[in-house]
Amino acid sequence: MLYVPLNRIITFSLLGFLIAFYSCCVDGASYINPVVNDNCPDPGAILTVGSKYYVVSTSGTDADAFPIRVSSDLVNWTQIGYVFPQAQRPHWAVTDFWAPEIHMINDKFFVFFAARDATGILCVGVGISSSGEASGPYMDPLGAPLVRNATMGNIDPSAYYDSASNKYYLLYKEDGNGHNPMLPTPLWIQEFDFITVSTRGPRFKLIGNDLPWEGALVEAPWMVKRGSYYYLFYSANYAPQYAVGVARSTNITSGFVKQQTPVIKSNSIFIGTGHCSVVNVPASKDDLVILYHSN
Repeated sequence: MLYVPLNRIITFSLLGFLIAFYSCCVDGASYINPVVNDNCPDPGAILTVGSKYYVVSTSGTDADAFPIRVSSDLVNWTQIGYVFPQAQRPHWAVTDFWAPEIHMINDKFFVFFAARDATGILCVGVGISSSGEASGPYMDPLGAPLVRNATMGNIDPSAYYDSASNKYYLLYKEDGNGHNPMLPTPLWIQEFDFITVSTRGPRFKLIGNDLPWEGALVEAPWMVKRGSYYYLFYSANYAPQYAVGVARSTNITSGFVKQQTPVIKSNSIFIGTGHCSVVNVPASKDDLVILYHSN
């Protein structure tokens, strides 16, 4: 098994819900891969106050957008619905419902996601649970994308709360690899105002695809903090070389230094490992698990 210096590794699968772990159990529950034999790309996870884990995942062109699964132990999962059933999909979002991430912000559940609008531009959108529960239902508070650039798509949003500044931030990828000709794929961070549900102030480039193993892209940013360092997890390259990298900085908007090699990569069992999210384990405030998908 591969090891990340955040204690544990969990794998969700594109073709089956997998867990790749360095020990034989997760939160006391033993497992055999796959733990859910279903399609679950780009798993975005959260641990709620009630010690339940929720995961949302890419749905692509399916009628119902972003399946929601719940678990109490990271091993036994039950699908309980969708972020946007077909009749409740945002009116501006037409197709390619990709890369959702679920977060709790100011005691509300937000799902950030990507989808194409009627012009074909890949945009970042947001949904907010109208019930106050992670299970939804979710509504579109804006009636329009949260982030849209007329000449460049954006994808892979995630949110981060910085206790040092008492600010929320939105992280996302500029989809340069979807451009013709192909362009770089910087990862950006920008302050997020949860009251107005909007970004504000300047955006800052965190990293770009500049290491040989990263190939044509970096994507799927996810941030955590330990001690004085912000750790930026990201994915890079195309399958089967798709893998997870990490960079760190003492400044949330600049100065990120990358580890030169991936921290999670393919082996003889798991191919195309990536697009991770990181959650706490209830038993320990400092114990984290990394969830990601694989073929």
